[in-house]
Amino acid sequence: MRCEVAVDIDTCPDHVWAVLTDVTRWPAWTTAVRDATLAGGGALALHGVVRLRAPRLPERTWRVGEFQARRRRFTLQGEGLGQRASVRFALTTPDGDGARTRVLVVHERVGWIGAAMARVTARTVDGHLQTLVGDLKAHCETRRRAGEAVVVTGSTG
Repeated sequence: MRCEVAVDIDTCPDHVWAVLTDVTRWPAWTTAVRDATLAGGGALALHGVVRLRAPRLPERTWRVGEFQARRRRFTLQGEGLGQRASVRFALTTPDGDGARTRVLVVHERVGWIGAAMARVTARTVDGHLQTLVGDLKAHCETRRRAGEAVVVTGSTG
């Protein structure tokens, strides 16, 4: 099963990337995530482990299976008995001028249990993804309008 959501944000990709890759702060700006921890602390990086707790869903542990800072994309991957799941985040500049950012989030689940669970939780997962990108847009645009300084940390991948 596949769920895809996208949003255009009126701020530069560097700002959106900094907010999105700071996963431990997601609960501060979105109601789609109740708790987020990054094993070992530090910054999001390839092979890192992220634990996310979302409303009406069990806690999930994800491994960062792809992390490309230059291309501004990363993928969280999870496996369990009879299932595999991934959530891919990709940022692009829709106008090519760098003043706006398009965020695409793709959630996929496969496997004999994954397909069954996807049918049961599809509406909840889709709602959380819609909330996540909507809250990301609101958070990034509000902070930009408020003139807050944006600190961009430089990991490369």
